[in-house]
Amino acid sequence: MRPLLLLISLTLSMPVWAAEGNAIRGESVTWVRCAPCHHLHTPYIKVGPSLKGIYGKKPTISGIPFQIWNQDTLTAWLNDPRAIKANTRMLLPKLSQRDRQDIIAWLKQQSS
Repeated sequence: MRPLLLLISLTLSMPVWAAEGNAIRGESVTWVRCAPCHHLHTPYIKVGPSLKGIYGKKPTISGIPFQIWNQDTLTAWLNDPRAIKANTRMLLPKLSQRDRQDIIAWLKQQSS
């Protein structure tokens, strides 16, 4: 009976876990999707600004209407950067919701 209860509790907790993203997977996705244009562990600029410690900080790019990079603002940006800043040079192929959540989970982990 206990294994069944464990299975049920794990199954019920999955959507909450999935909604927050998987930081381990997010690291891989970030290296593939973001690292070609952004430094991840240094404060230097490549084509785009550094992503080192970005979560919880004020955007360094002028014209970004957000006060702070957080779950909501990063989700909006990664969903469609040109909707936020029309003249951004950031060309981002469409990310799945899972990829966005995982990238944000990893960025959040790196900033704590």
